[in-house]
Amino acid sequence: MDIMQNSGFTGVMSKAGLGIGSTPAELSTANPSGTGLEYAIDGLAYYKVDDATVAMSAMSVQAVSTTCLYLVELNAAGTLSTKKGVEVLTANLGVIGGSLQWPLPSEDKCPIGGFKVALNSSTTYTGATTDLDAAGVTDTYYDFAGGIPRAPQVS
Repeated sequence: MDIMQNSGFTGVMSKAGLGIGSTPAELSTANPSGTGLEYAIDGLAYYKVDDATVAMSAMSVQAVSTTCLYLVELNAAGTLSTKKGVEVLTANLGVIGGSLQWPLPSEDKCPIGGFKVALNSSTTYTGATTDLDAAGVTDTYYDFAGGIPRAPQVS
């Protein structure tokens, strides 16, 4: 048996409980059972305690009237990072070619979840700067289980 066929799992094994952090420009991880977050990177298991003050990575600005998916990842040390996907005009979602795709995960990091930001016609969003509860920003959070969802988001 080839050991490489059965090794190297990377994924989250418990609900991240992603949401707005103690300040609206931060994220929080709050497992509903209060037990923290269990995840694996390349077959090795790790643990991160719940945290309401997780700073996001600096990211480029998201334009008005767009929707975008942002990936949330952890490294082996438990440091959280965020990665911006490709923004799509909100009016084009559900139309041919109008779907949101999760950004590809970074090497040696575990994708634990993500969030979607939809903007109105007068608001921009910049990760780590703009408040997630600002006027004109609609945010939705996703907790992953064992990997990134395959299906694209069309709404």
